[in-house]
Amino acid sequence: MSKVKGRTDDMLIIRGVNVFPSSIESVLLAVDGLEPHYLVIIDRPKDRLDELEVWAEASVELWKRGEYWVKQTEQKIYNDLNETLGITAKVKVVEPHGIQRSEGKAQRIIDRRELGM
Repeated sequence: MSKVKGRTDDMLIIRGVNVFPSSIESVLLAVDGLEPHYLVIIDRPKDRLDELEVWAEASVELWKRGEYWVKQTEQKIYNDLNETLGITAKVKVVEPHGIQRSEGKAQRIIDRRELGM
């Protein structure tokens, strides 16, 4: 039996694939030039399959290096997520402090499928 990778109540099902937020976090934390702040957005446009979008916050150093390096980092995250999760995700690296901070426990998952948006 393989090691448990997360709690089942934390698991998301996206396009029929079980996705643990902890798996996404481990991919992001392994990429140089990122801060430990991220946002995962799941959406289901009308008559389409679920879409996964991951926003990761760039470090000041990465952002100063310029757009080329930011795009390279986005591509690395895209490839690493695809390899780890087995599904594709839209990836966006945002400017430093571009992801809203919250008091207490950070809200990192936005599931728009439940909201009917």
